[in-house]
Amino acid sequence: MKKIGFIAIACSIGLALQAQVIDSLNGDSLSEYTTTLVLDNSDGAGAGVSFSDTSGSLVASYTGTVSDPEQALFLAPATDFSTVFSVGDMLSVNVNTPASSTTEDFGLAIAATATPTAAGSGNSYNSRGTFDWTSISVRPSQSSIRVNTSISGTVTTGNNVANIGSTANISELFIDWLSADTFQLGYVSNDVAVVDATATFAPSSTIGAAIGFYGDLRATGTSLGSFSDLSIQPVPEPCTLALLALGSAGTLLIARRRK
Repeated sequence: MKKIGFIAIACSIGLALQAQVIDSLNGDSLSEYTTTLVLDNSDGAGAGVSFSDTSGSLVASYTGTVSDPEQALFLAPATDFSTVFSVGDMLSVNVNTPASSTTEDFGLAIAATATPTAAGSGNSYNSRGTFDWTSISVRPSQSSIRVNTSISGTVTTGNNVANIGSTANISELFIDWLSADTFQLGYVSNDVAVVDATATFAPSSTIGAAIGFYGDLRATGTSLGSFSDLSIQPVPEPCTLALLALGSAGTLLIARRRK
């Protein structure tokens, strides 16, 4: 029984070591990322969404002078990082978003390109359907998690809305790359991982070529955040999870016997 406990501890350490922080988002340069406004309702007023990490973690802010819906992606090529996001990996980011009435969303995103076509200037211009992408985000004003997808020109927004009680419960957002074209999007609430949606793209898609963040804000002077430690780690295989569960059970039994 002691051996089982030691195996569980060793496996846990091994999995932890495999997790690689590829961007701490703690005030370092964000030069590898490009902000692309994909929905512009500013009517020429120059509104938009910006991303910054000068406060020590990544924050999304509304930079316009008119309170209208604006959506932006903040993407970098996957090849720009020390560990490249690929099939069998989980992309995740730590989340610290207090409960508030701030509108709207801030989330984790992947796309087929790091420099997608931008929306035109104002008047509801929209480029979201011109490239493949998906995001999972927190929405404090509705205490919810939301998934957006654009697959082969079909855009679905606010998909798989999950009511979570409070965004203060959310500690992590993640995207699992299950197979060449399939991804699972989820979140960690009160230390429990929840898969919220599955997105399957066409075999011809280059989805996953870019990674980054999504912002949807629509009230002047508001900010959402914050995010830290963008990470990549292998998704544990079922047999590994079973071994960890068995080892954890053994560890509990050892502790009880010692008592």
